[in-house]
Amino acid sequence: MKEVSDKSKIVDGKRKRVMSVNGVMSVVTKELLREQKTPVPKVQKTVVKKQENNKKVSEKQQYQNDKRVKITKSALRELIQSHFIVVSDNEEALIQSSKYFNNSLVGNKQKPSSSLDSQSDSSSSSRKRLLMLKYIYINIQIIMNQALMSLTLTPNKMIIDPDFQLTRISNKLIIDRGNMKMWESKEKFDQSFQPRKIFGILGIFEVSGKPVLLFIEDADMIGILEGWPIYQITKVGFVDKKHQEPEHDIFEKDQLEKVKNLFINSFYFSYGIDLTNQSNYQHNRFWWNSNLCKMFPPEWQLKIIQGYVGIFQISLRNLNQIQYCLVSRRSFYKGGSIRNDTGIDTEGNVANYTETEQLIYLNNEKARQILCRGSIPLFWQYNIFNNQIVMSQEDPKKALNKHFQILLSNFIKIHFINLVDDGSQLSNQLDRYLTESEQMSIYKFNFKSAFLNKDLDSINKFLEKLNEWVDYSSTLGHRQQNIMRINCYDCLDQTNIVMAKVAMMGVQKILQAFKVDISEEFDAQNLYVELDIPSIHNIHPFLLYFKSRWMENGDQLRLIYKVGQQNSDLNQFYKNMVEEKQLKEVIHRVLGFPISESQANENIMMLERTMKKRENEYTQLLQKSVYVVTWNINAHSPNDKSLYSQLFQFQTPPHIVAIGFQELVKLNTLTVVGRQNRDVIENWKQILYNCLNTKAKYVLAAQQVMVGTFILVFVLDDEKLHISNVKTEIVKYGFGQSLGNKGGVIIKLRFYDSNICFVNVHLPAGQKSNDDRMAAFDYIHNRAELNQCDWVITFGDMNFRINLSQQQVVASISNYQSIQNQEQKETILKHLKEYDQLHLEKLKSQFLKQFHEADIQFLPTYKFDIGTEIYDTVKKRVPSFTDRILLKKIQKVAIHSVEWYDRIQGNFQVSDHRPVGCLIQTQVCEIDKKKKENLFRELIQLEEDEQIGHQYFPKIQNIKNFEPCTKFKQRATQLNVTLKPDRELLMKLCNPEFE
Repeated sequence: MKEVSDKSKIVDGKRKRVMSVNGVMSVVTKELLREQKTPVPKVQKTVVKKQENNKKVSEKQQYQNDKRVKITKSALRELIQSHFIVVSDNEEALIQSSKYFNNSLVGNKQKPSSSLDSQSDSSSSSRKRLLMLKYIYINIQIIMNQALMSLTLTPNKMIIDPDFQLTRISNKLIIDRGNMKMWESKEKFDQSFQPRKIFGILGIFEVSGKPVLLFIEDADMIGILEGWPIYQITKVGFVDKKHQEPEHDIFEKDQLEKVKNLFINSFYFSYGIDLTNQSNYQHNRFWWNSNLCKMFPPEWQLKIIQGYVGIFQISLRNLNQIQYCLVSRRSFYKGGSIRNDTGIDTEGNVANYTETEQLIYLNNEKARQILCRGSIPLFWQYNIFNNQIVMSQEDPKKALNKHFQILLSNFIKIHFINLVDDGSQLSNQLDRYLTESEQMSIYKFNFKSAFLNKDLDSINKFLEKLNEWVDYSSTLGHRQQNIMRINCYDCLDQTNIVMAKVAMMGVQKILQAFKVDISEEFDAQNLYVELDIPSIHNIHPFLLYFKSRWMENGDQLRLIYKVGQQNSDLNQFYKNMVEEKQLKEVIHRVLGFPISESQANENIMMLERTMKKRENEYTQLLQKSVYVVTWNINAHSPNDKSLYSQLFQFQTPPHIVAIGFQELVKLNTLTVVGRQNRDVIENWKQILYNCLNTKAKYVLAAQQVMVGTFILVFVLDDEKLHISNVKTEIVKYGFGQSLGNKGGVIIKLRFYDSNICFVNVHLPAGQKSNDDRMAAFDYIHNRAELNQCDWVITFGDMNFRINLSQQQVVASISNYQSIQNQEQKETILKHLKEYDQLHLEKLKSQFLKQFHEADIQFLPTYKFDIGTEIYDTVKKRVPSFTDRILLKKIQKVAIHSVEWYDRIQGNFQVSDHRPVGCLIQTQVCEIDKKKKENLFRELIQLEEDEQIGHQYFPKIQNIKNFEPCTKFKQRATQLNVTLKPDRELLMKLCNPEFE
C-alpha cells in the first residue's frame, strides 16, 4: 500500500479516502437512520447538526457541519464501493467483511454502486441500500469492539439498554433490585450512574434462594450468517439482587464461579438467528438458558446453544461465492461429562446428544443437512475407579423406542451407524435390542480396527453403502427425510471422522443440485475420499477449510464432554471424580432439574472435604516477605537514577517486590487512545531493575501497563522456580470502559502453592467523586475475579480525599509539623483519618471491610506544588491520603503481619504525589505432592471398598453355609456389613482375582 497523504491512499492503483472508524460510523448511522425515517438519537455521534429555526440545509452542508468528519453523499458511495480505508488496527478485517457483503448479499454480478444509483427499480434499490448500510453499521460496531447493550446499576434498579441496530430489541429492560420484578420501558433514566457495556442477558440464577442476574460480559464475533453476527461467549458476570447485602458465603461463591465457568467458550448466540431452532426439526432441548430466562419478556429471551459454530467463505472457479456454516448444538438432557452421563434415560434422552447441521449458501440458494450423534442408547455406566463399563440389567426397550420416536417425529427413516468394537458388551447388547425395519436401517463397522491399521479403503467402502441415503433440505424444494444417527463409545474422534465424510457426501449432492460441476471444480469424483489427502497444497481450498472446521468441531466437543487421557496422575483422577460430578450438579441447577445427584455423590464430596481437613498432613507454611511501593509520578521522565533507589527502603531483600506507578504518561488524547510511548515504559523498567539489583539479584516475574498505570513484579532469583501460573489483566474504567484513563492493572501468580494477586489501581479524581471511586473500586475487583486467590494486595492512587476544608487540613498539618509531643501528633493524625473517605466508606461497605490497611502514621501524600514540600497553593486542593496499600485475605492462608507502612522519604518533589511503601511478612503454602498423592490414594481405596459394600453386599442374601474369604471378611468388618450372599455374586466376589 502506497502512502500519498493523510487524507487518501493508493490501493491497487486506485486512490481511496482515509477516515477514522468514528467518521465512518457517523456517516453510516446518519444514512441508516435516514433510510428508516427515524430521528437521530442523541446517543449517536452523528455528523448532523440541525440548524436553528428548522431551516433546510443541503445534505452536503449537513455532513460538513461536523469538523471532525467532512464527507458528502458521493464520498459515501465511494466509501461503500471502495470497501473503506479505515484508520484502525482491524482495518483489514473491515475491508474483507465489506467485500463479502458486496459479493454475496448484494449480488455477485451487480456492484454496490448500482444499488445506490439505480433509478429503474427504486424499491429494490432502497432495500439493497438499507441492507448494505445495516451490514456496514454492524461491522463497524464489531471492529470498534462495541458491546451490544449497556447495564446500569442504580441503588434500586438494573437498567439494560440495548443497541436496536445490533439486537433488534426496541425497549429498555428494567429490573427492580428489591423483588426482581421486570418490565420494559422507553423512558430515559438518570445518566449519573456509570453504565457497563455487555453483550446480553442470560437470565436469573438462584443460589441459596438468592436471585442473581447473569449477563454476558464479553463475547467474540466468530462470523456472520445471513447478515447477522454469531458470537461466542468468553466471559460471564453477575449482579446481586442488592449490592448492599453481605458477600456470598463460600458455597455461594463456588456455585457462582462454576456457573460462570460453565458458560465460557463453548456457548454461542445471535440476535438475528435462532441457533437452537435453525430448521423446522428442532425444539427447546438445545436452549441451555431456557430455565434462566423464562420470566423475561419474549424479545429479551436470548437463546444460547452449547457446541460449536464455524463459518468460512471462498470463491469457486467461476467466481461465485460459496459460504459454509457448521453448527453443532448439544442437548441439555444428560449433559454432563462422558464419565458421569452415559447411556439413555427412561424418557429416551441419551447422554451427549449433539445435532450437527451444515448450511451452504450459493447463487442465492440455501441448503442444509442434519446429522446426529449421541451416547449408545442402552442403560450403562462408567466406573471411574477402574475405567470399566458397567452394564445395567434393566430392559432398555421402552427407552429405545422413545429415543427413536423423537427422531422419527422429524424424519422418515433412521440410519443407525454403529461404530462400537465387535464383541464388546455394548455391541452385543445393541445387537440384542436393535432390529431393522422400514423405519430403521442398521450399519455396523469396526472403525477402530480399520483406523489403527490405516485401512482407509475399507472405511470408504463402508461409507459407499450410506451414500444412497445421504439427504438434505434446500430452497429448491427438497426436504431431508433420512437422518444418520452415528455413535460409538465416546461420541468423539471416530464419530467425528465418519460424520465429516457423510457431511461431505451431503455437500457434493447439494453442490450438484446447485449446478456445480464437481469434476471440473474439484478434479475429483467423490469428495469424501478427497478428505483423506494429508497435504494442504494438493487439496481444493473448500475441502481444506471444510476439514479445518470439522477438526475444530471435534476438538470443541472433546472439551465439552470432558474427555482426557486416562492415566494414573493424581490431578487427572481427582478431576474425573470430583470436578465432573460437581459440573453435573451445576448443570442441573442451571436447567432447573432436581439435584438428585447430590446424595448419590455425597461420597465424592466427602472425599474432597476429607482432603481439605487433612491438608496439614501434606502441607507446610513458609515465612516469606513482600515489599510493595505505589507512586503517582505525574508523567515525570526518569533522570536522576540515584533518586529511585530510595523507593526500596528495606534492609533484608524481600522475596517479592511489587511496584505500581500511576500517570506514567500524560493522560492526553494520544496516550489515552493508545499511542503510548514504549520507550518511556522500557526506560522505567530498566532503571527500576537496575536499582533493585543493587540490593540483591532479582528477576522480572511479570508486568502490565494500561495507558499511564503500570505494574511490575520482581522476585528474588533464588525463588524464581517457585513462581508459576502468571497471568496479567487490564480492567478499564471510565468513558464506557474503553479508553483506560482510569482502572486497574492486575498480576496474578502462584508462589509455591499459594495464589497471590497484585492490583494497581488509579481511581477517579475529585473531592466530590467518592461514589464514582467506590463504583470503580468494586468494578475493578469484580472484573478481576479474585476468588481463586489466597490473598490480594490492592494499591495505587485511589484518590480518596479528606472531608474537611483545605484550610482545616493545612492547619492540622502545620500543627503536626511544629510540635514534638508524639501523643499530640497521633491525635492530629487520628482526627484527619476520621474524615478520610476510605475510612468512612469502610464503615458502611461490606466489601471494603474485607480489606485491611495498616495504621497510617504519615501525613497526606497529595497534593504538592511541584519542586516543593508545600501543599497545593494554586487550586488549593485538600491535602489527602490518596496513595494507599490494602490487603485482603480470601483463602485460609493469612497475612502474618505488616512490618512497615509509611510514606517513603526522599527527594520526590518531581511529582505532586509522594510514594508509599509497605513491607509484609506473610505465609505461603508448600504442598508435598507425594504425601498428598499417598493420602488421596488411601482415601480412594476406602472409597472403592465402600462402593463394593454398597453395590454388592446388600444383594448377597439367603444363602446358608457360606464361609467368605479372609479379605472379604476384613472388608465386611470394616464396612460393618452382614455377609449373606447369593451364590451367583458369591462366585464373582470370591474368585482368586478378587482375593
